[in-house]
Amino acid sequence: MAAIKTLLVAAAVAVLPPLAMADVFEIEESTVIDYRPVVARIEAGDTATARSRLQGVVTRLSIDEGDVVAAGDVVAIVTDDTLAPQLAAIASRAQALSAQISQAEDDLARNEALFEEGFFPRARLDEQRTGLDVLRRNLASAQAERNALAARQSEGRILAPADARVTGVGVVEGSIVSPGEVIANFATLNGIVRLSLPERHAAQVAEGESVTLRLPSRGGDVRTATIVKVYPELRDGAVIADATVQGGLDALVGERVDVLAPVGERRAIRVPKDYVTTRYGVDFVRVAVGERFVDAPVALAAPLADAEGYYEVLSGLRPGDVIERPE
Repeated sequence: MAAIKTLLVAAAVAVLPPLAMADVFEIEESTVIDYRPVVARIEAGDTATARSRLQGVVTRLSIDEGDVVAAGDVVAIVTDDTLAPQLAAIASRAQALSAQISQAEDDLARNEALFEEGFFPRARLDEQRTGLDVLRRNLASAQAERNALAARQSEGRILAPADARVTGVGVVEGSIVSPGEVIANFATLNGIVRLSLPERHAAQVAEGESVTLRLPSRGGDVRTATIVKVYPELRDGAVIADATVQGGLDALVGERVDVLAPVGERRAIRVPKDYVTTRYGVDFVRVAVGERFVDAPVALAAPLADAEGYYEVLSGLRPGDVIERPE
């Protein structure tokens, strides 16, 4: 019987390792900051519109809502059908003037030689010189008019004003547009978030401060933002501030976000989620009792761990307790 008891004790020691050899965690209180979500919306840092400067037809449209464009990209082409005939007429007139100038220069050179020999009157020579000068001025005027029409025709190329995302397109190919009509709207998404916080949180809103953002529509994704500008007036009892999001923010313009504003501090017990097991809907933690660990039920503040991987324990543990990571 003594030998059997010795074997049972040895087996128990093998099953329950001593406290010093276990992967343990000592319980202590930590400071927890309570946050309250404050609704804000994502807005673009800058917005712009592309407008037509011609009366004409949209013959090409190369953008759609949601496209990302670079500054200077051609987003649309507006064609004024009346410009091409005018350019053709001016080009023909310029060619005719060039021919007249060439003929007048030849006649003037020949008559100047005759004038030197005394066979051509001075009055006629001066008249030809004046006529040649008039032709040259008419040609310069035609060329300037042609350049002006060509520049006006190039105004039909609608360019993107900046690196931005297309938020709206107001025309389709074949649409007739007037000068000043909006072709498309653009918004730059450079990570700027415009926050609207209640007035009582004004003390926590300062340039350079960091805030935590949570995106409910994207699975509760949490981001950190830094306030870069605080507007000097209240709007409907709220403080308006702009913040930049670390790593950028790929979101929709106008999308709602929650700003986690701190509302107070308290002491709480937090344990890593790896130390908590759940059986039959009850949460357990292995707590050291003497030289052994036993499963003790605990009450958690939330069914899911926080972003740092910790559970907050409401009851079942106290500071100084030692818990073991379950196998």
